[in-house]
Amino acid sequence: MSTASVLGRPSPCMRQTSESMDRVRLLCVAALVAGLAIIPAAAGARAPSAQPLHAVVVGHARFEVLSSRLIRLEYAPDGHFEDRPTMVGRDRTPSAAFTASRSHGVLTIRTAAIELRYRVGSGPFTARNVTVSSRNGAWSAHPSWPAGTAPRSSAPGNLGGWVRALDDRAGPVPLHQGLLTRGGWYLLDDSIDPVVSERPPRFAVRHTATGYQDGYFFGYGDHYLRALRDLRTLTGPAPLLPRTAFGVWFSRYYAYSAADYPRLVRQFRHNDVPLDTISIDTDWKRQPSPLSPVLAGAVVGSTQAWSWNGWEWNSTLFPHPKRFIGWAHRHGIAIALNIHPSIDSTDPKYDETVAKTGALPLDAMCTLQQIDPLGECHVFDLTQRRQINAYFALHAPVAADGVDEWWLDWCCDATTASAAGLTPDTWLNLLYAKQLRAQGSRWLVLSRVGGSHQGDDPVAGPGPGIFAEHRYAIHFTADTCATWAMIGFEAKLSAEEGNVGLPYVSHDIGSFNGAPIRKQCSATAASSGSKLPAAMYARWVQLGAFQPILRLHSNHGARLPWEYGPSVDKAAADALRLRERLVPYLYTLGRRAYDSGQPIVRSLYLQWPRLHAAYRHPAEYTVGDDVLVRPVTAAGNPAPARVWFPPGRWVDYFTGQTYVGPSHRTLSVPLDRMPVFVRAGAVLPMQPDVPHSTPGPRDHLVLTVFGAQRGSGRLYDDAGRGFGYQHGAFSWIRFRHTATAGGQRLRIGAATGGFPGSLATRAWKVRFRDVARPRAVRVAGRAVHWSYDPTTRTLTVRTGELATSRSWTVRVVS
Repeated sequence: MSTASVLGRPSPCMRQTSESMDRVRLLCVAALVAGLAIIPAAAGARAPSAQPLHAVVVGHARFEVLSSRLIRLEYAPDGHFEDRPTMVGRDRTPSAAFTASRSHGVLTIRTAAIELRYRVGSGPFTARNVTVSSRNGAWSAHPSWPAGTAPRSSAPGNLGGWVRALDDRAGPVPLHQGLLTRGGWYLLDDSIDPVVSERPPRFAVRHTATGYQDGYFFGYGDHYLRALRDLRTLTGPAPLLPRTAFGVWFSRYYAYSAADYPRLVRQFRHNDVPLDTISIDTDWKRQPSPLSPVLAGAVVGSTQAWSWNGWEWNSTLFPHPKRFIGWAHRHGIAIALNIHPSIDSTDPKYDETVAKTGALPLDAMCTLQQIDPLGECHVFDLTQRRQINAYFALHAPVAADGVDEWWLDWCCDATTASAAGLTPDTWLNLLYAKQLRAQGSRWLVLSRVGGSHQGDDPVAGPGPGIFAEHRYAIHFTADTCATWAMIGFEAKLSAEEGNVGLPYVSHDIGSFNGAPIRKQCSATAASSGSKLPAAMYARWVQLGAFQPILRLHSNHGARLPWEYGPSVDKAAADALRLRERLVPYLYTLGRRAYDSGQPIVRSLYLQWPRLHAAYRHPAEYTVGDDVLVRPVTAAGNPAPARVWFPPGRWVDYFTGQTYVGPSHRTLSVPLDRMPVFVRAGAVLPMQPDVPHSTPGPRDHLVLTVFGAQRGSGRLYDDAGRGFGYQHGAFSWIRFRHTATAGGQRLRIGAATGGFPGSLATRAWKVRFRDVARPRAVRVAGRAVHWSYDPTTRTLTVRTGELATSRSWTVRVVS
């Protein structure tokens, strides 16, 4: 019999005796940093000199209990275990008690939720020698270890996850696996993921013995939100974007000039449509040759300018870039610039760059795309320190002009980031995230995720980097065509990408390419410059209003409300105004994603995992806990929409009508509305109609209470920029709503916490939806003015300025 030890002392947890498990549990209640058993290696094997305090080692196998539902399994034939962080495995701090015992050659590890059994001395982990089961008997797993593939598991019923991009797609595509499964478990294979290094280029390829295995077993049953929290802890949090990122974005592949943008912004303001971010496509770059637009026009139709890559502003369109960006910032607008990761041999920065990097490879396909008859396209290897430094040196003068955000459009150039186990997209996105943070910016790069331009989607590498992408990127899903099927698929994709930890997903709202031509989806001259079918455009913008990021974009086509007829103009503009009102709520959800790993847009099964109907409506989702959204995906005015209402009462955001679930209803939805429902009793923090959101908190906000039931809500605030939010510089306000026969009470809590720029007072406009006309309304016991709209059954109360340091009660007397 082998001897177990805890920090060198005999451990009753690991005695090979016939004591009952009850006795063992009494002896071995492991605390957070509890003594962990280290069983000596088999004869002839070299045991590591030191192990983490939460590790159990037996022979060549090591197990680290990270939470009650997450265990790391590592098999090292040479006895060399990996303690350094990897790209995915960033934080292995234990957070759960457990017991470990060995009997009849089987190691058993038990937490409060799961039990793992491994046959000692049986070699690498297989489905035959490892069993993991839930303590309540709900599921049992025999995880397998596929070699040389993208990270996946053999768990049944995977609930979907992600796809690198939707370029030139007109409808649904298969998704790669995510963390969540109907089987209740997932094995994340991290065996080839590079380790984080202090030496440039800040990663190191793993050099492991043949047969090495390293994986994370998530055993969650139907506790999906707990699984996402464990993923967030293991991989690190998704940073909180600037507040303005949650507003309205606009971009168009069109050669606007610095003089055009003020006229465009005046159109937004004249039509009372908000605007927060302008993303400038490739046209901002210097043209390589006067012949380029002529030649490009012969291929893609009439064009004013043509510049594929480039590292200087087009001085004809933007003669004073810094002045232009300063103008945008004064009008509350952030600027993002499109980047293709290559360089033309005629670029003024080419010689300087090659002097730093050495010779750069020629890319024949990119040479054709840049349409420069005098130049050649060259690309980078962004795993090489000199090339990384030279590549980002090209960005520096442009960044110094005040650019807020980079849009990495790695669709075609043969720049590489190739190293064993490295996921190229993830690495490039990490490099951009580091650069932005060094500039003091909260922005993440707008980019494709999880794979590489080279090779077939899903993954060139292969590597598990998709599970780290939330730290670095806003997922840019790219150049789709316009179909009703694509609207529904984008809704599904945004929700399911939460299953790999991605809270920020950005579609081309309205599609990039427009409608397919002869059933083909491509960026052709015929589709460029087109309008969508009117109802489809309005419905797409309505979808965007309830997405993590709303970004209007097209290939020269019309994507602005006033470019359509009056009814469509109103429907789309109303959706954009509603989006801007929702910024306080969405910003709060962004903070919750940072804290908990919960996505902003959530599949229904995250809240209702035990109801079969929650798995049958993939295009229906919630925004946070309380807002239920079912996008319209069919033509017509009104259009049909089949809605599943989860348990409880749900109030139609637009009409105030109440629905009770669980139930199904087929609704007839006019163009000026969409199926959006709020949990009865919920309190949504919103802002009044504004032309753009401010970085910091607003001193006037709107609270909307839906229905006469008990409910609650929260409001998160911080400076809106900088990184103080990661170090305690923020505040929360809680709202609690109760209803009785005598009326309703809304308690606005005192702000807890604080930050530079936090508000001492704030005025609230409180709206009670679906209520009868009251007899009186009081705030802190004092009668206040109120108004009532009997058509919508909406009561509106203005509180005046209230101190944020104390709580206040709004009482409605029936």
